[in-house]
Amino acid sequence: MNPQKIRNGPNFLQQVNKKKHVDCALSSNSQSSDDEVDEIVAIKKDVQKQRFSVSAEAYGQFNKKENFKAKYIPKSKEQSERIKQRMQEGFMFSALNDKEIEIVVGAMEEKIFHKAEYIIKQGEEGNVLYVVDSGELDCFKNYGKGDIFLKTYYPGESFGELALLFQSPRAASIKVKSDKAILWQLDRETFNLIVKEASIKKRQQFETFLENWDLLKEIKDPYDKLKMSDALFDKQFKKGDIILQSGSKSNEIFIIESGRVSVLKNNQKIFELCKLGEYFGDQSIVTNQIETFTYVAEEDIKLMYIPKKSYSSTLKEIQSTLMNNIQIKYGKYL
Repeated sequence: MNPQKIRNGPNFLQQVNKKKHVDCALSSNSQSSDDEVDEIVAIKKDVQKQRFSVSAEAYGQFNKKENFKAKYIPKSKEQSERIKQRMQEGFMFSALNDKEIEIVVGAMEEKIFHKAEYIIKQGEEGNVLYVVDSGELDCFKNYGKGDIFLKTYYPGESFGELALLFQSPRAASIKVKSDKAILWQLDRETFNLIVKEASIKKRQQFETFLENWDLLKEIKDPYDKLKMSDALFDKQFKKGDIILQSGSKSNEIFIIESGRVSVLKNNQKIFELCKLGEYFGDQSIVTNQIETFTYVAEEDIKLMYIPKKSYSSTLKEIQSTLMNNIQIKYGKYL
């Protein structure tokens, strides 16, 4: 895999419009598959039409940002710290500076929902996004023959930004799974002027990587890859940092973005991971066993990761491939 190609390659959504949906449509014979392809094509075509205007708006509103006065909703210090903590757990806010973080925190509004209550419904207009503070929420999509479960949202995850980014209707429905859920709601104007540019750049980075990641070649549905970008995060480690210790269980599947990671057994280096897309932490998450090896940063590195809690809604559908890869990667060292 060519790292330069991935970092500088065409945007995932444009690739989907030009190639993937055509391939899906040609290979599909069932009416339900045709409906699904048509729906996704329509959404993505609308996204493509909006691409220039979204980008132009993000950059063209620089002067507006200078004069922008965001709404402010008073909160306790404890509430503000909770919001900041949740924002740190999601990719969408990771590129904001301290001043922008304070503006977004101030504009957030607490919303409380109860079991089985819908937060958003597919097809409705979307004017806000949500960050989950507590509780669990299930996401469903109707392809024409009833709701299909897609994933569960947990504290720290956010949703609703696609309707704001691309000025499109809600793409799915989300309702409360737990007895109660506390969410933080952010309005469209604050999102557009403060968060959008950073969100677009980060989402494009993740989408482009996922589209080119060899591990996902079995996943044919572009929407599955698109939603996977919501479960992808990044983290940096310093030279000498122990990322994952043998004898422990990992809470993340880590993916190499840049840098080298030593793989140790009994304090002896047995091999290293250094290629974009190589991953580790899968041994304990996929097999539910403790990690056999210790992983140490050989230099300052950048990793992407998928949390364990998101495994079932992302990589589990290729679990057989992951199991086979564990034997290939580690078999002779076990």
